[in-house]
Amino acid sequence: MKKLAMHPVTAENWRQITALTPKENQENFIESNAVSILEAVYETEHDWHCFGLFAENEAAGFVMIGAENKEEGSVWLDRFMLDGKFQGTGLGSAFLKTAVDYIRRHYEAREIVLSVTEKNEAAKTFYEKNGFRNTGLIDPENGEEIFSLRLS
Repeated sequence: MKKLAMHPVTAENWRQITALTPKENQENFIESNAVSILEAVYETEHDWHCFGLFAENEAAGFVMIGAENKEEGSVWLDRFMLDGKFQGTGLGSAFLKTAVDYIRRHYEAREIVLSVTEKNEAAKTFYEKNGFRNTGLIDPENGEEIFSLRLS
């Protein structure tokens, strides 16, 4: 298995991260990494943190973590993506575990939440395979299905 790392998006690596793209048939399911980074900078109420996912020092993916709700004990794992050329290699599950471990260490959350576009069956299957469950709830902001992973 390749050496995996999760690094904050910085002035040194943002170009690598914004150059990553999902497979062409997935582009309508997720915002670009550039838009996500801009959201983290300008929509400060959610305290988003953007990370590049690196395999052997090569940018392979992206994730945005934040929107912590201390009362509910939840934090959002958002915009998780793997560049199309890295998909189907097992790196997605490994990077998801890396992101979940990061949340366990840095937040006092009991639950990780995320949302998936209704028609993105591959993502729903991926998250369920990795322990998330479909809550049956719909995100009122974007109409996406909400999935959660209990940490306690």
